[in-house]
Amino acid sequence: MTNKYGILQSSGMSCVFYKEDEDGNQSTFNLFVSSSKDINDEKLLSAFIDNEQMGKDNWFANKNLAIDDAIKAFNEWASDAPVVFEMEAHNSLSHCMTSIMKKED
Repeated sequence: MTNKYGILQSSGMSCVFYKEDEDGNQSTFNLFVSSSKDINDEKLLSAFIDNEQMGKDNWFANKNLAIDDAIKAFNEWASDAPVVFEMEAHNSLSHCMTSIMKKED
């Protein structure tokens, strides 16, 4: 069974990817950057995998997700994705996480 992959939305603060199986069921991988409420306005990374339509467990990583963990979760979610999608998606992920990466330097 092969899945169809795509990018629903991509910005400097969030990105949403989808995969669709042959029956039309979809799963989404959502990554978003938010600001903390404290004085230094730290950037926080969160992710959510919505597997509801595919009948699998959802996954949520609360604020302060490490970049490596976000990329690992994405790679596991998109394990059977075509190379062209992966290249576009990783470019989108990099754009979305730029503010977090600047913080870690």
